[in-house]
Amino acid sequence: MYKEYQPHEILAPYIDKYWVMEGTLEPEERIKILPDGCTDFIFNLDESANLADQNGMKIGGMQAYFVGPMRAYSELQVCSEMIHLIGVRFTPCGLTVFTKIPMSEFTDQRVFLPDLDVLFNAGFAAILREKNTLKERLLIIERYLLFCLRYSGEVDKQVVRAVGLMHQADGKIPVRELMEQVCLCQRHFERRFKHATGYTPKEYTRIVRFRRTMDVLRQVTRDNLFSVAIDCGYYDQSHLVKEFKRLSGSPPSVFASLPKDIPITYLDV
Repeated sequence: MYKEYQPHEILAPYIDKYWVMEGTLEPEERIKILPDGCTDFIFNLDESANLADQNGMKIGGMQAYFVGPMRAYSELQVCSEMIHLIGVRFTPCGLTVFTKIPMSEFTDQRVFLPDLDVLFNAGFAAILREKNTLKERLLIIERYLLFCLRYSGEVDKQVVRAVGLMHQADGKIPVRELMEQVCLCQRHFERRFKHATGYTPKEYTRIVRFRRTMDVLRQVTRDNLFSVAIDCGYYDQSHLVKEFKRLSGSPPSVFASLPKDIPITYLDV
């Protein structure tokens, strides 16, 4: 039901994935969306509303909305049996190439496109719906982004480098060391990092560590939680459990039972 697709190599520094969620769901079913450090534009190609968040915000038929940087999981409730969504997931810092608006303005926010003057317009979902195949729809998105890229700005290269270092270290790198690596003082580093990603450096390292640990848990047995906690940079098993419940709403043991070879962006409740 959920599949991911790679962007054109020119767009790869800015676009993490295109994704599609299509199929049948149980009405009233709930889905936990997990934080990943990215931002998404989501287009509903159905004619009716199919999902609603915990605040009652519904994704209406043929509507589109933007999901900002999320610091913890959020829940969506299924409103319709059928679902057909297409998403464009931007890398951390990726969207800043196309807009000067600080990502910190969108932290933990979902915004309908009519209320957001960034990149895509409110009618883009209808344009995608007119196409008959997924290939045609992704081609429309890709051509539009490549066109916009010709008139885009530049990413903050020091923040991009810091993000890369965080991932190389699986989130186990002190903020002070990052500051030294990118040659910025604490005040400037934290301000620029939050502007480009929507997170403080500490918040982002927590998400990187969580995502890495989530992958590790799918490779081990449930009785290895203590060693996983230590190896992944947590103080102890209790710290690991607490962080996972805060970020995913679920204990680590849930992830140990998930398939090893599929991307995990959400959990069925």
